[in-house]
Amino acid sequence: MAEALTVLDALRAFQQHYEGISFVTYHLARTIAGKVDAPFVRTTYPDSWIARYLLKGYVEIDPIVRDGFSRRLPFHWHEATVGPDAAAFLADASAHGIGGQGYSIPVVDKARRRGLLSINSALPVGQWAALVQRHRQEWASLAQIVHGKAIYELHGEADPVPALSRRELECLHWTALGKDLKDIALMLNLSDHTVRDYLKSARLKLGCATRSAAATRAIHLGIITPWPRQSPQNAGSRGGNTR
Repeated sequence: MAEALTVLDALRAFQQHYEGISFVTYHLARTIAGKVDAPFVRTTYPDSWIARYLLKGYVEIDPIVRDGFSRRLPFHWHEATVGPDAAAFLADASAHGIGGQGYSIPVVDKARRRGLLSINSALPVGQWAALVQRHRQEWASLAQIVHGKAIYELHGEADPVPALSRRELECLHWTALGKDLKDIALMLNLSDHTVRDYLKSARLKLGCATRSAAATRAIHLGIITPWPRQSPQNAGSRGGNTR
């Protein structure tokens, strides 16, 4: 898999190597800030099912994708939350030859991008559970390899997304919403100086001359989304905290 030229080649190698696996899929969300929009997807599913999945807009109700991009730990598909719409989707998938067993491995990289490697099988429950138990640690490592290939396939060696800290992201988020240093410091319970340092660091990582330019570039890269969100509960007590 490491030597495969493309993500799809790596997925095919994965599928062929492990007996009992029907299909393998990899998703990379283009945004790391929330909902899955226009994901990068590579899969070994048959073309007929891929076409139906896209035509029906199933990515909007697929419980595996939804749970996969909100979880951090691997999970069996039967653990996913399934609503009425999702139940109909799963029935349609079964009718098109998609196996009833599955295991998904979320990946979150240093730049906080989210990927999801999903493995599908038609094996009986007991045999599938044993297969996952035997290989899950190895599969977790392979998920990282596939994720790295996806990033390279999209960007080459010039990866445009820097690794920003949680605080840098928060400060950029509020800057994008028009908040000044004092506002952000109050909401995050930090000092003005500390907020200034976080924004300077984020600005330099993004290669921008101004804070507003850094916030704009972060939105463009999908690192943040300019949507209002609830302020921390302790907003309102300043205290000069500099953590």
